[in-house]
Amino acid sequence: MSLTAPLARLEAALAEALKPHLATTARILLAYSGGVDSELLAVCLARWAGQCASPPVSLIHIHHGLSAYADQWAGHCAARAKALDLPIEVVKVQLQRGPRISIEASARQARYDAFRARLGPNDLLLTAHHLDDQAESLLLALKRGSGPRGLSAMAAQQTLGQGRMVRPWLGLRRAEIEAAAAQLGLEHIEDDSNADTRFDRNFLRHQVLPQLNQRWPGFSQAVVRSAALCAEQQQLCDELAEADLLTQQRDDGALSVTALAALSAPRRNNLLRFWLRQQGALMPSQLQMAAMAPLWEAREDAQPQLDWGEHSLRRFRDGLYLVTPQPALSVAQESLSLSAPTQLANGQCWRFIESDQGPRFRSPAPGQQVSVRYGLPGTLRLKPAGRSGSRPLKKLWQEQGVPPWLRGRVAMLCYDDEVVAALGYWLEAAALCEDGTGWVPQLAHE
Repeated sequence: MSLTAPLARLEAALAEALKPHLATTARILLAYSGGVDSELLAVCLARWAGQCASPPVSLIHIHHGLSAYADQWAGHCAARAKALDLPIEVVKVQLQRGPRISIEASARQARYDAFRARLGPNDLLLTAHHLDDQAESLLLALKRGSGPRGLSAMAAQQTLGQGRMVRPWLGLRRAEIEAAAAQLGLEHIEDDSNADTRFDRNFLRHQVLPQLNQRWPGFSQAVVRSAALCAEQQQLCDELAEADLLTQQRDDGALSVTALAALSAPRRNNLLRFWLRQQGALMPSQLQMAAMAPLWEAREDAQPQLDWGEHSLRRFRDGLYLVTPQPALSVAQESLSLSAPTQLANGQCWRFIESDQGPRFRSPAPGQQVSVRYGLPGTLRLKPAGRSGSRPLKKLWQEQGVPPWLRGRVAMLCYDDEVVAALGYWLEAAALCEDGTGWVPQLAHE
């Protein structure tokens, strides 16, 4: 291999990766740490942009604040960006810290959150990940006991925020990148933490993978092939889950408990993970998956739930719901006017239409205060229009099919202490307007 071969191969891989996106890409951003990988990719990207009509290219450097040299590295990156005639944004991020929080994971989360926040529609983010990074990622996933999705490691391209992320060098070795960087005489940052084998990825990079590749030449390439096969298997799992979701998801977004119980355990788990992932929920562990059994094995009138992270799974009748806990709303809200649209504390906006036809409630008597209340006691007896008698509010919620975690967020329109309407559900019989003009509640977006 000639001296110029590594650089030519890297530049060809970059051009090939960008080609399918050029017609639709608005901007190209490079995740630029200043390390040898991203340093060389910045140079290649600047050379590529100078040779063809291309979308605007810029660099983004994440300042994690973990090293005493972090400010110095940011200055180096700014100087290199100026030398390459490329704009750069240096973004300082705050990391989550705690006794059970991995610094590596926290830094990665903060980094990708920053990327997502800056990617608009049709924007493209490039990273300099390579084949050796891919091998490390698969082994880390194996250590965590991941399934096919985790063992797929990194995708060559994927959706990120409103844009897409592309890894043009994922099929190339670190040695090729270092050879090309040496050929160009590039100055790059050497992160002092990269040699610290207390970090799992560094331990694999410096102590484990070299021995494996020495014993079995080509081990890293074989690992990457396994990652690709796992990605294929995950795609099949996702296609099966999509088909199952079409038949088992109800109109309100819940999964049918009856349908779930009829599936084999692997197929049910596959559907549940897919459904949770679509909604941005934290993926449950194997133990949590096993703990879900009461959600479809319990009696229909039971209301089991499983909590983890920021969500909980709730069972109501034949529906399995993913619920994000909401803060309790104040029992009483300030007085409101029926003559103007009103934004309520539960996030809804209601307007009240004057009408002399159809079901409608009467106007308040002089001096009566109009208000909205939440979380009224379940023992309160109410009589919706059309019913022959009153019933406790708890029984009415059950008749209406309102899940328990939503009942406290239904806006109850009141005149003083008299309930006039459960907005979105019923009008009270005693508040109906028999003749003349009354009011009809309507969601403002309807």
